[in-house]
Amino acid sequence: MTTPAYQRERRRLAAALKTLRAGAYPSGAQLAAQIGWAQSKVSRIETGKQQPSEADVRAWADATGASPETAAELLAMSRAARVGYVAWKDAYAAIGADGVQADILAIEAGSARIAEFQPAMISGLVQTADYAREMLHLPCGPLSFGADEDEVERMIGVRMQRQRVLYGRGHQVTVIMLEAALRSRVVSVPVLAEQLTWLMSAWGLSALELGIVPDKAPLPIYPLGFRLYDDLVIVESIERELELADADQVARYEKYLELLREAAVTGDAARRIITAAAADLRET
Repeated sequence: MTTPAYQRERRRLAAALKTLRAGAYPSGAQLAAQIGWAQSKVSRIETGKQQPSEADVRAWADATGASPETAAELLAMSRAARVGYVAWKDAYAAIGADGVQADILAIEAGSARIAEFQPAMISGLVQTADYAREMLHLPCGPLSFGADEDEVERMIGVRMQRQRVLYGRGHQVTVIMLEAALRSRVVSVPVLAEQLTWLMSAWGLSALELGIVPDKAPLPIYPLGFRLYDDLVIVESIERELELADADQVARYEKYLELLREAAVTGDAARRIITAAAADLRET
């Protein structure tokens, strides 16, 4: 499979921006300080993991002293690359299923703030290995996009590595799920029971804020899952991923997250909901 045109343009843009930065600043951290960004944003743009907005490209060109001609060329590349949807099939073909997870790992490792909303299944950041394994073997999972069993196992391994952010310093992780996510039978009953037991032990993790929106609570937004990082939003569907890096877009999702946090319960109240879901599961 050939690489889609927009992905080639995205890589061209990332390489051009990196070359321009290297000519003006020895490190990405220095450019970030000049513009007033997080260093992780510069890193993600230079590696092609984040699509910069046109405002980002202009700021980059100004900070590095690019000529008007160079700035215009960069903006043209940005417009050519500005296709927000990334098909899983294309991503798996380009870097492998485990490579997709490794990209997510890199984004999370470089982010101080990580938040995820999952309406219908357990968040990947708090999944057990068995839950991840059974979920990834569903007919709509990576095997249907060309991954093999070895890649799926490596995906699970990287997903477990992602959970290091729950234990170390330098990260604040917020996971909000609908109560329905605790009951969704995307995995077998024994695996779901084990998963719920794990969640009930997660309150000892100081970096994790875990919230559950009760079934009876009014939903403040559409029940569509998303992940929010320092200055990046990723909205997932079965086959595609939408990356949003525009500041106004990110701000909207930050507001959505706050509305969800207000609707969710935490602490003992959340633990009671998980306990009830586990009890109902035992009765099936």
